[in-house]
Amino acid sequence: MITINGTTFYDKPGSCGSCPWFNSGSSRLSPNPGKGHCTMFDEMHHRYINPPRRCQKLFNKAFRMPEGSNLVIVINSENDGN
Repeated sequence: MITINGTTFYDKPGSCGSCPWFNSGSSRLSPNPGKGHCTMFDEMHHRYINPPRRCQKLFNKAFRMPEGSNLVIVINSENDGN
C-alpha cells in the first residue's frame, strides 16, 4: 500500500478506470460509456485506456518506495513575474 497525495493505492492501475483518481460518473444503474475525469491532472480520459506515460512513471516511482510510504506530488506552475 502506497499513499500518493492522500489517496491510497494498493496496486498499480492497469487502466484509467481502475485508478482511484478517475471519476467516470457511472454506476451499476446508469453506466457511462463516454469519458471520465482524472481528478489529479484535471483531464478527460476513456476508462479503458492505459494510464498516460506520466502516470506510469509516477506509479513506478511510488511502488519502488518502501511499503506504507507517503508520496506528495507538487504541480509546478510558471510564475509570470507579477
